[in-house]
Amino acid sequence: MKKSIMWEHIYEEADRLKELLASRQVADLLNAYDSRKLTRIIFVSSGSSLNITTIAKRFYEELAHIEVNTYTPFDFAGNATILTQYDREMTLIAAISQTGTSSGTIDAIHHAKKLGFNVLTLTETRNTPVEQLGDYYLNFLSGSEPCNAKTKGVCNSLTLLMLLAIEIGKVKGVLGDERYQAYIDEIAASIEDIPATIEAAKQWLENHQDWGKVQHFYVLGNGTNYGTAEEATLKMMETMCIPATVCELGEFSHGVHRTIGPNSNIITIVTEEYGHEIMKKTNGFLAETVGRLLVIDATSEPFTDDNVIHVAHRPLTASCLNLNVALQVLATALPEYNGIDPNQPMHEELTRLVGTRI
Repeated sequence: MKKSIMWEHIYEEADRLKELLASRQVADLLNAYDSRKLTRIIFVSSGSSLNITTIAKRFYEELAHIEVNTYTPFDFAGNATILTQYDREMTLIAAISQTGTSSGTIDAIHHAKKLGFNVLTLTETRNTPVEQLGDYYLNFLSGSEPCNAKTKGVCNSLTLLMLLAIEIGKVKGVLGDERYQAYIDEIAASIEDIPATIEAAKQWLENHQDWGKVQHFYVLGNGTNYGTAEEATLKMMETMCIPATVCELGEFSHGVHRTIGPNSNIITIVTEEYGHEIMKKTNGFLAETVGRLLVIDATSEPFTDDNVIHVAHRPLTASCLNLNVALQVLATALPEYNGIDPNQPMHEELTRLVGTRI
């Protein structure tokens, strides 16, 4: 079978991210928009764009002292009271749509502007309704990605959100020069890690092609990378077209654990953030309980069991960039082992029926 176009986008990620890191668009935005009084960002997005806001949340709260709220477009536009309690000068609405054509996001922007809020829009595609409706604009700089399941667009938009948080933190004086540079340097190092991450994931998969036969899987994550677990679940559902369950680590033992057994297939994401010891204990239990366990490990002292894919330990960003890359490789390769195009059309009539995009 011909390899999916998704591979081309995955292999472009490092170069596209280097271009993003070198860009001045975030600095230019903050020259035009005074972020010094900013105390709240409300993200409005769907799918992968929603998942990256969950990952990025802690960067805004810790590095820029900005409270973050995340909403789907339906939840945002359908709630008449969401914005009434917030000061307009201290609140920014950030609407994200990779294609720039999401009808729900467009409705949400109209809702925010009607109430007098500044709106920052972020897209991959220029000259789209989402871009044109915003008061301010940032581009993913990922290039065109005509796929259902996005890869480079996810990594670029995630990195863009991190860079925006870091730059606002510097402007507000929360981040000193040394700490600011440490984050920039770690993002640059993470970009350099990407080729090795791709190859590590591909090598592991060559010896574990049986994962392509699973009919359901779980993904467990916590901290910064709970959002990565959400994105992994979505990405693999999009490409494998099977049901899946995502669960936050601390919640797994509050009922979800009762559903697992010898036929269960579980992926866990391991970092050194809060909860690391619980994750170690959970992995030990799962190794004795479930049929398949894959551990994506981003710690400083990784273990080398056969069920582990290791990515570089980057503690400031919790290795979130390369954890997503490793999981994108899984989502692309596993359907192909079964002769299935991971980007195949599936129930496109529903998106047309409900008007997902304009």
